Amino acid sequence: MATLVLSAVFAVSVVVALSVLVAAGRRRREAPGFATIAAFAAGAAWWSAASMVTLYTRDETIVSIGIALIYPGVFLLVAAWWATAQALTDRFWRLERRTALLLAVEPVLCTLAIITNPWHHLFISGLRPTVIDGALASVFGPLFWVHALYSYAMIGYSAVKIFRTYLRQASRYRAYLIATVNGLPSTIINIAGVMVGGRLIDLTAAGFVIGAPTMYWLVTRQAGPAIAPVAHREVFRKIPDAVLVLDATRRVIDANPAAARLLADLGVATRDATGRIVLPHRLGVVPGVPDDADGDHEIRDVLGRGIDLSLRISLLHDRRGTPAGCIMVARDVTEQNRQHEHVEYVNRQLRGQLATIEALRASLADQAARDYLTGLFNRRQLMTELTAAIERGTPFAVVLLDIDFFKQVNDRYGHNAGDDVLVHLADALTGALRPGDVAARYGGEEFALLLHGLSGPEAAAWADGLRRAVAAYPLRTGDAEIAVTFSAGVAAGGGARPTPAHLIHDADLALYAAKENGRNRVEQALGTGRLVTHADR
Repeated sequence: MATLVLSAVFAVSVVVALSVLVAAGRRRREAPGFATIAAFAAGAAWWSAASMVTLYTRDETIVSIGIALIYPGVFLLVAAWWATAQALTDRFWRLERRTALLLAVEPVLCTLAIITNPWHHLFISGLRPTVIDGALASVFGPLFWVHALYSYAMIGYSAVKIFRTYLRQASRYRAYLIATVNGLPSTIINIAGVMVGGRLIDLTAAGFVIGAPTMYWLVTRQAGPAIAPVAHREVFRKIPDAVLVLDATRRVIDANPAAARLLADLGVATRDATGRIVLPHRLGVVPGVPDDADGDHEIRDVLGRGIDLSLRISLLHDRRGTPAGCIMVARDVTEQNRQHEHVEYVNRQLRGQLATIEALRASLADQAARDYLTGLFNRRQLMTELTAAIERGTPFAVVLLDIDFFKQVNDRYGHNAGDDVLVHLADALTGALRPGDVAARYGGEEFALLLHGLSGPEAAAWADGLRRAVAAYPLRTGDAEIAVTFSAGVAAGGGARPTPAHLIHDADLALYAAKENGRNRVEQALGTGRLVTHADR
């Protein structure tokens, strides 16, 4: 009866283990953990199937062969469980050839011991009938105990490694706790069977019936192997920034490859004959950075090597708060700084060019608004200024000037002398104007003034004072002395908001009256056909 029950248990264990093997095998490309779980399930299936041999024969030779057939499954299961622990705790773990060869050493030695056991009996010292229908079981020799110690060490190390990952990331890797607990039934049964020393056949496979379903659930329902964490050491090695760990005496405790390359570029680290970077035992003081500096720093031209560094220093303290060292994270920002400096240079160039363009634009606008000979505003700009004055509605006056007998100057002294007379009067107007007033060349020998804040009489009196000042200083050109006088007409604005044309018309009528009344005089238009005369008597 016991034989049938155990046969059923072993059969179920084989079926469940094969189910896990198939399920994990289908997901083997998602992460290495699925492949190692598939190998674990294959070992469990093999172990369970081989255990059934000892139930149906009492022939010692066949039983010895059956027992020997169990061990390939044992070797595969132990190695696969160790590999599963690596895969579940490091997302990028891969089984390397060297590691595979090391894992194969113990199974190969055990296999040789099992094959040669009939001659030395050091692995299995004999067979003994058990209470399970007289089925034969192994009596273990000293080499078996060495194998058992190795297997338990591998399984224990793997369980602790997975459990530590669960403790660090319990919220995300809770399935790892299940994976750790999953192996307990088989382990407990195996230890119990080994301790009774041949009184029971190997019932370890019975533990797979209990543990295999949870393993199947882990593989089919959970993504644990696919979301295995990345080992901190791998992250440290792959970080592109230079990371240095120093103790309180500035001794280099650890450094990632990027830090080693940076120190080599700075001449702080050396290279051996094979090109491998040899780190300094201690790191000297970084120029410009205090020993107790905690925070961000930027260092230009480190050690005169033309390298700029962005340095982040994080101080480390022990449990009592005593300084224990620091972590230095450095990034080469040389190219970034050079690009920034180039951008700044280009921006300065652009700003200079924009200022030049703006100055040219202002110059062209000013030239477009001025008379080329006298430098005064031209007629178009005068009309713009006059329109703005009317819009403001404040008192102002318009004065039209005409140089007396200008044609005679041109005929007698030449056109160059005539130009000199125009410039002479323009300079006199510019020098006499108050801030905000406007002087313009209206056309030919005519000039116009826009006087802000003056009434008609005040503007006429001001223009008359200007007339006397100009007449008092004749123009000397070459050997000649040319008397310069002008006639002027004044029209007041700012009251009834006349149009620019009306104001110019009134001032022009007053100017015409000044010429008719003998020239070298100022006439003011009153807007009622009357004029006020200012002249030398």
